[in-house]
Amino acid sequence: MRDLIIAVTGGIGSGKSTVISELKKLGYFVVSADETYSELLCDKEFVKGVHLSVGLNSSSPVLEREKVSAIVFESQEKLKALDGFTHKKIVEKMFEKTKGKGVCFHEVPLLFEGGFEKLYEKVIVVYRPIEDRINSVIKRSGLTRQEIEKRIKNQYDYENLDNTSHTVIINDGNEEILSRKVKAVVDEIIG
Repeated sequence: MRDLIIAVTGGIGSGKSTVISELKKLGYFVVSADETYSELLCDKEFVKGVHLSVGLNSSSPVLEREKVSAIVFESQEKLKALDGFTHKKIVEKMFEKTKGKGVCFHEVPLLFEGGFEKLYEKVIVVYRPIEDRINSVIKRSGLTRQEIEKRIKNQYDYENLDNTSHTVIINDGNEEILSRKVKAVVDEIIG
């Protein structure tokens, strides 16, 4: 069976995690960008690359989060360099992990921001209206409305996404309905 690797993306609070959970229940192999990043942080060469990407000359085998954060907070250019390095390595590792596994799903929150959608045969976008996303994140995170709005503003604009070339799952907040939608979309994509 040839590999078919499908990206799952969407903005903060859209319901990506619920969709990923449903895919796992259906028995599919799923890889998360966030989990992959955590694994890469155990690799000294990756950590060294993170430090160098922002101009931090460090011999520490452990990520110096506070120093890196301080640097990227001050420089949009350094943030782009950091994102360029880390996102590329994360996606490479995700493809490595799913090689030879048949039909797999990659949870990639920053898919469009990184231009990675071209690497996937199919993209599933989990869409939810902004107000619902904000309320969902407030309930689960303790962040303020202003903090969430700022994060949404810094993410890809899913409200104006051209969905003609992607599969969209509209999340109306009902998990039972969302579960059925996920199954229907997977059946449609895989056949």
